[in-house]
Amino acid sequence: MNAQIIRFPTQPTRTARRLEWFAQQRSVLLAIWALYFGLRVGALFLDIAVPPEAQWHHEAALALAVGGGYFAAPGDPAIFTPIGWPMVLSLAYARFGASAVTLGLFNLANALAIGALTLVLGRRLFASEAAARIGLLLLAISPLAITSVPLAGPGLFLTALVLTGCGLVIVRTSRWHLGSAGLVFALAALTEPASLLVPALLFVLDSLRAPFTWRRLGGVLGEGALVLGIALVATAPWTWPYIGHPEAFLARVPGPENLGEVLAQLGPAQLAWSALILAASASALVAALLQRRGRGWWILPYAVLLGAALAPAPNLLAAALALLCLPAGAFTMWCWQRIAERRPKRLQ
Repeated sequence: MNAQIIRFPTQPTRTARRLEWFAQQRSVLLAIWALYFGLRVGALFLDIAVPPEAQWHHEAALALAVGGGYFAAPGDPAIFTPIGWPMVLSLAYARFGASAVTLGLFNLANALAIGALTLVLGRRLFASEAAARIGLLLLAISPLAITSVPLAGPGLFLTALVLTGCGLVIVRTSRWHLGSAGLVFALAALTEPASLLVPALLFVLDSLRAPFTWRRLGGVLGEGALVLGIALVATAPWTWPYIGHPEAFLARVPGPENLGEVLAQLGPAQLAWSALILAASASALVAALLQRRGRGWWILPYAVLLGAALAPAPNLLAAALALLCLPAGAFTMWCWQRIAERRPKRLQ
């Protein structure tokens, strides 16, 4: 008499159940948001040394708020003055008063927008709630992002703009999305000229996501030209005097001139966190290549990092590090899954 052995599905391990709980429970997401918000509110009460770049932007915004002009004379070929962040900050100063409270609350609003966009992009890029939540958690504890809240530097504002522009391009379903993305990247370019590299790299990446056809390539190139065209036209009133002097766009207001100087100015905690994110995101890239993962939007964080390195653009690096939290989160989730799949060997 033959008996057939019926194999029932095995019960998930405790580690697998914890991963499922982390990805599905609303209380977990609320706890991450509470940590994110609490650390940034706490930073408003810290006594942080003001770097020269942040002081310059504060004084430029203050001058605009009282009806003055910005510091570099229009047409001066020596330097392109990044008017975007001082212009926006001056509107807040003119409406609510030029104070540390106004600056802190405005930066806090930018930080919350960055967190929301990071969560949305994480879900879209990696199709995983767990990866998106881990990415948000990594961003929540970022010393670089936390200590930027009480300062007048453009990092948080530029990061919010870059993430918004990327999101509009990724989810685009109409020309309104493209037009809005062009205006967002125009304001980003007035804050950091190298930001125009981001939409260019975005559409190069988009053209590689699917099998090549001339029709699709033409459509992607047309959309990219539309976004960049709108951005260039919108920035023309400020950039036109410098068209004949491209070196003016590489000049910097008081602040670090390259990524090396940025790293030299970071504290131990900021350096350690940046190294952790870069190592985890690099590991995520290696794992994706070994798994022969198809080309897709998941490459976006690396494209923004490439733009920040090519310029070089220290302020754009802040946006790149925020986006790199997403592949770092995806790699952490992958490691968690591998551990969850391990089962203790049965005794013979």
